[in-house]
Amino acid sequence: MRISIAMATYNGARYIRQQLDSLADQTVLPFELVVTDDGSTDDTLAIIERFAEHAPFEVRIFRNPQRLNFADNFLRAASLCRGDWIAFCDQDDVWMKDKLECVKGAAHGDVSMIVHRVKSVDADLRPISGRGIECRVRRGSGPQRLPPFGFFSGLCITFDAALLPLLTQSPRFPDAYDQRYEAAHDRWVSAIADAVGGVRFIARPLVLYRQHGNNACGASPTGGVGIALDLVAAAGSSVYTTGAALAQDYSETLQRLAASPEGERWKTRLEAGARRYRATHDYLLARAAFYETTRFPAKLGAWLAMSARWSYRFNPVRPSLFAFGKDFLAVFFRLA
Repeated sequence: MRISIAMATYNGARYIRQQLDSLADQTVLPFELVVTDDGSTDDTLAIIERFAEHAPFEVRIFRNPQRLNFADNFLRAASLCRGDWIAFCDQDDVWMKDKLECVKGAAHGDVSMIVHRVKSVDADLRPISGRGIECRVRRGSGPQRLPPFGFFSGLCITFDAALLPLLTQSPRFPDAYDQRYEAAHDRWVSAIADAVGGVRFIARPLVLYRQHGNNACGASPTGGVGIALDLVAAAGSSVYTTGAALAQDYSETLQRLAASPEGERWKTRLEAGARRYRATHDYLLARAAFYETTRFPAKLGAWLAMSARWSYRFNPVRPSLFAFGKDFLAVFFRLA
């Protein structure tokens, strides 16, 4: 099993040498390190080039002809990898010595993505509170282990390189944070990998997640998925309507991939993923209608209908019982 490391860089000179050293110190060495630089104006590339001279694995460096920004830069790095599995790598973190060893041990069976926890640290690698973005992973094997819209931070992700023909397709579904843009690389890989194969979760921190004030994405106090649309905690119909539109985009994207030549291998699973997001769309519209009505009989009827079908299984991000209980309170105690 050959594991490639996909590192996207941009003006990372301050911390990148520590990260590079941690890669060279792995108990299981990577097959290669692929670096795509997005136009650094500091010493980032010079540091990588000096490291490459004595690295215990091949280092391949590519300079992007034009700025891609972080999501497309990571996907370009992944597309250039030649290993059997690909691990995303941020330029400012530090890997635990046994990260790749743990990942290699988990890469068996019907698994398309391996994820793990991180340990948040400050700029000087001292432990601090906060967690990387993560979500629940249901027990069992096969696809659809993550909740709808669920994803892990890129620094937690190692995925099967066989997915690259799907991951390099465009356009991606919109990003939940800002739907004017395509999804970030970690949301995209999480959704596709979860649709076509199993997700295996290692309940150990395998990366020191450095928080230094200039992170592209920072640690969360709770470790939640950080979805901009708080589809569970917020009351009011508009947030559910917006979420339903996003679910429709997910569904259409998965259906398009299923119909493509690149998706032929996973056609049945991609179609099942598309159906799941259509059901998520319908569920969120039902909740929008639930919160639009103020009449007790209508609200009770809507809640009973969702409960009878157990539509709450399509609840994004948080457990089904959370949303069920929230709506129960809204019906009988008018608390939401």
